[in-house]
Amino acid sequence: MERIGKINNRDVFYISTKDNSNWLDFLPTEKWVVFTIADKENREILHESTARILDKNVTYTCSAGELAGLTEQYFDEEIGWRGVQFEEKTGKEYDYELSPMTTMHQNFSEGFWFSGFCAFDGEKEIDKIVCVDFTTRKVKKHLTELVEKINNGWLPSDEEIEMAEYDN
Repeated sequence: MERIGKINNRDVFYISTKDNSNWLDFLPTEKWVVFTIADKENREILHESTARILDKNVTYTCSAGELAGLTEQYFDEEIGWRGVQFEEKTGKEYDYELSPMTTMHQNFSEGFWFSGFCAFDGEKEIDKIVCVDFTTRKVKKHLTELVEKINNGWLPSDEEIEMAEYDN
């Protein structure tokens, strides 16, 4: 995992699942937001990966890329399933207020900006953004450029759909 900058007192990290098979071992376990980027060719590993990200105590999820909607659905499905399991095991009602919030963004730049300024938890400070890139074409360069632009006062476009700019 590589630090690529800082936004709004949040350190920004990047990791490619294609370049690092042990990527899950590098994820933090507290006070963090995940910004996932997944495209159609990543569909097979996505469901298992979202569950394993939730195992790392992520505070907020922001999903982008061609499969942004599906990624968010997988996060929501796993959160719901864990709530049901808790209730069956304990007989107590699960408090979904304690679960991570999830969002999906068809506008890539806006989603990344959102992860720096709007993703929050009323109980916990978020001090890390981890960009988990599932794509084979990679978006590290684009993310690094966005960090610089955001820190210079740039705001994302209000276009409904804006795709990622790929490194390859």
